[in-house]
Amino acid sequence: MADRILTSYAEHLEIQEKLRESEEKYRLLFESAYDGIMLIYDRRVADCNRRAAEIFGCSYKEFLGSSVERYIPPLQQDGRATIDILTEMGEKAWQGAPQLFELALCRCDGSELEVEMSFNTIKLQGQNMIQVMVRDITDRKQMEEWLRYLNMHDKPTGLYNRNYFEEEMLRMQSGRFDPVGIVVCDVDGLKLVNDNLGHGAGDELLANVARILEKCFRGSDVIARIGGDEFAVLLPNCPPDVVEAACRRIKEMAGQYRAAQPPVPVSLSIGYAVKKDAFQTMIEVFKAADNRMYLEKPQSREQFKKYFDEFLKTRSGKNNSFNSDLTEPLKASPPSRNPDQP
Repeated sequence: MADRILTSYAEHLEIQEKLRESEEKYRLLFESAYDGIMLIYDRRVADCNRRAAEIFGCSYKEFLGSSVERYIPPLQQDGRATIDILTEMGEKAWQGAPQLFELALCRCDGSELEVEMSFNTIKLQGQNMIQVMVRDITDRKQMEEWLRYLNMHDKPTGLYNRNYFEEEMLRMQSGRFDPVGIVVCDVDGLKLVNDNLGHGAGDELLANVARILEKCFRGSDVIARIGGDEFAVLLPNCPPDVVEAACRRIKEMAGQYRAAQPPVPVSLSIGYAVKKDAFQTMIEVFKAADNRMYLEKPQSREQFKKYFDEFLKTRSGKNNSFNSDLTEPLKASPPSRNPDQP
């Protein structure tokens, strides 16, 4: 009888030792994990590793036991309520379906934090809890946003690029945005500027044209550089008289810019057309605006040569006029060519 009692007690001690070792191994993995790990009970952090507190910018003591509501912003960027998303994911986890998702949360200081989270259920000491694993993906999200920006924008001007412009043209084909105006602008004399002053001056000219266009249109309009010397603008929900007025503003702004004696004069050939109903295609309207611009181009090109001739005489202090056929360009030392510059 005594032997059986001693054997039973020894087995009990062995089980206790194995449980203690198992708990120590779990705690070691828990604390050394790269990701933050939290156990949530009654909307509070019942347990966590130090990495979780670090991700949320808190001390371990401050983070442990804190309410999760402190880290939940009211809305996500898409307008959804953050608490609704978390509630939905939690309910699915309680039903036995682990969840993996991305979310914007808040650090202790209120700054935004982009995270990847997983929800799972766990039973510990007789209590059902949500086990949360969280990874800080803020840097990754910022890089994705920057790459997205580069993919949609033109480097020399900061405006939208041709790819984005064409996507917006397709989006505005539906008829929901009618009437849609399209304005096409061609920079007069860009080749003259590049050949005589260098491509750095040409890039500066393009950037100045971009700033002029930004001042002439609404925030809802899509302004893009779609080619080497060509810009285009989409004007949703814009009647013809308003589109025409915008073209006049471009001319006026370019004139004011030239009058201020800029580093390089600006002249633009402009054409526009308006899609009035769903029977017209955006491509047809763009071609109509482009053709209208080319009708103006010869006169505008000659006018720019006069502007540039006066500019070069003022710049050089010489009386000889500019040779517009470029047989004797200025002996400028142009910088290395920008790969984005045609």
